[in-house]
This record gives sequence, C-alpha cells and structure tokens, in this order.
Amino acid sequence: MNILFIGGAGFIGASLARRFRKSEKHHIFVVEPAGANVSRLDGLEVDIIRESLTNVEAVERIITEKRIDTVVHLVSTLIPGSDYEDFKRELSDMVFPSIRVMEYCARNNVKFVYFSSGGTVYGNRSTMEPFVETDEMAPISYYGWSKQMMENGILFKNRTEGLRYLIVRPSNPYGHGQNLHGKQGLVAVAIGKIMDGKPVEVWGDGSSIRDYIYIDDLAEIFFQLIDNDVTNETVNIGSGRGYSVNDVLAFLKIISKVDFRIIYENARPMDVSNMVLDTTKMLGKVNISLTPMLDGISTFYKESIETKQQR
Repeated sequence: MNILFIGGAGFIGASLARRFRKSEKHHIFVVEPAGANVSRLDGLEVDIIRESLTNVEAVERIITEKRIDTVVHLVSTLIPGSDYEDFKRELSDMVFPSIRVMEYCARNNVKFVYFSSGGTVYGNRSTMEPFVETDEMAPISYYGWSKQMMENGILFKNRTEGLRYLIVRPSNPYGHGQNLHGKQGLVAVAIGKIMDGKPVEVWGDGSSIRDYIYIDDLAEIFFQLIDNDVTNETVNIGSGRGYSVNDVLAFLKIISKVDFRIIYENARPMDVSNMVLDTTKMLGKVNISLTPMLDGISTFYKESIETKQQR
C-alpha cells in the first residue's frame, strides 16, 4: 500500500510513519511545505515531498503519480486556544483545500483518513460519562469547530460521491517526539518546565479531566485500523480513563523527584471540563495492551532527560 501523510512530519505523523515502516508492507510519502521542520523523520525510509496543501493541483498530481491508495490528513494550524482570525486562515488554507482533495480521492477510489480530535469535537460535559462516537458534536473552541467542519465535509462527500473514509478521534497523546516547549500538551509542557527549573502554569484549578494515550499506543492502534481496512467508520482512540491535571502533575512530582511550583491561572472558556472517550468500538477492532499512565509518563520523562544530556 502507498500511503500519503499530509502533515506527516509532526509529533503524531512521525510516530505513525515510524510504526508503518516497521511492517515493511507500506510505502510512506510525506507532504510538508517548504521550510517545515522534518527532523522527526530523520533515519526513516520515507519519501518527503515539499508541497503545500493550498496547492491542491500539486497534491492531486502526487496522489496520481505516486499511485497513492490512502491519504492520511494530519494538518491543522490551530490549537484549542486559537482565536477567530486564526480560524479564518484555517478555513482558507486548510479546510477548503482539503474538501477539494476529498473530491479527488472520491473520484479516484482513494481512501481518505482524517485525524479529528476526541478532546474537542464533543464539547463540554458536567458528568464523567465517556463520550461515544455517536454522541452529538458540540465543540466550544474554534479548533474543535474546524474539526467538526472537516468531519461533516467527509460525511457529505461519502453520501454524495462515495468517498471511502476513516475518521479517528484521538484523546490527548503524549510521549517521545512531542515539543517540550510548545503551547499544548500538558505532559510535554510540564516536563519542559521541570527541566528548565520553571513553574508549571495551569488554566483553572487543576480539576479538569482528560483522557491521555501514550504515543506508541496511538500509532499501534492506528496501524491496525489501517491494516484491517476499517472503512466508513468513526473511531475514538484513547485510554478510556480520565486523569485530572492535578493527577498528572502529581505523577510528575513522583517521577522527577522535583517539588516544582504550580501556578493556577483563571480557567479559559474554550477548555472543556471533563473529557473521557468510550473505547468500546476501538477495542473491538484492534488487539492492544495500553501503556499505564504512570509508566508512559515515566518513560517520556527519562527519555527527555537523556536527550538533554546528550546535547
């Protein structure tokens, strides 16, 4: 199978590419714009093509010339805290070009796989009841709204043009390769602050619940979904278990043996309070033993320390 990862050099994309290369059953192509950092792909046997999603005609040529069987869409310029101006750019630079790529895939019988967001498309919920794939999408951030738009576009093209698709809704992935100095990803950002001797900033009182999944587990689950040709389905990818922000920080204090300071800021209106995914469908389609949260964070922290010492 020839697989094209659009935006495949990021944290998630590089981990997926690494897992697919292990099987030696798939030829991996990665599309990233000129100037994008592709260092996470160093040492992997993948073909990197420098092109922007906004150049739809070029992306279509790549699909044809490389005889692509499956397109995996990983591109987003937004984060949960993005504002309206960011959202407008996302529509013009990502959503609208993506819909044209969906149309091309439908006409050429190419499967379109989309990485949505289990953490934002469902919206808010006051109870701890896990979100099921059939629950209403009610995002409260521009980031989540853009994901909902993409999902609706995929379903529309499936109804009207027979697009073969797979939508995956991952929870909060964490692990090696994640940016320790970025603006999202609690575990990674907290580790970066600990290593720099800085306090960890938290939006709200730390009671908000999230579903976390170790990046290698995410990659394995996704590989099996593709390898098993799961088609025309929407699948949550998560642990099915929730941890509060304070739980995660307590884990890090135990693991790091550093009594770092925590600064609690006012909660943001675009952040959901509770988010745990129902993984019944996922576990019915793949065979995996998930990494316990404490083990995953411990591995990530130790690898981060080793990487820093090697520099």
